[in-house]
Amino acid sequence: MRLLCSWMCRAHCHRVIKLSGTLQVLAPEKELVENVHGVRRTFLSVGETLRQKLQNGKDKKVNDIFGPKASPAVYFIGKMLWSKGIGSLMELVKYAEESAGLMIDVDMYGYGPDAEEAASKASRMNLTMKFHGPIDHAALAETHKVRLLRPSPNGKLTSTVFCI
Repeated sequence: MRLLCSWMCRAHCHRVIKLSGTLQVLAPEKELVENVHGVRRTFLSVGETLRQKLQNGKDKKVNDIFGPKASPAVYFIGKMLWSKGIGSLMELVKYAEESAGLMIDVDMYGYGPDAEEAASKASRMNLTMKFHGPIDHAALAETHKVRLLRPSPNGKLTSTVFCI
């Protein structure tokens, strides 16, 4: 399969642009690694607008979400697949709730073949996980102070991030 993919890239691509150097090498003479990590201009614009609102300090909605007394909002966004680490996420949330006495509400965004089964497992584990379906990442920029991205265990483009 690797040979076939390499051959197809060499035959049909003028340039192969990768977002990370951790992915497999397909056609080294045509590859270019761009460390943009998928950041669109929309994110930068939303961040600039949010910064201005925070500096102004008069927007109640922004202060309720990002102010010092705001409760954190956590979300998962990605394809609903067990291989993306959804099961690990559930186990970690359950462990945090039981061992530290935390109450963690997680908004789950995305869709995939394991979405219904994941919702069912979250319910059986008594986790507060709301499954909302697919959404654009930028739409969440002004509503969630804390982001928890998929804990992908495959080692490529791993994005286990939990920031406050």
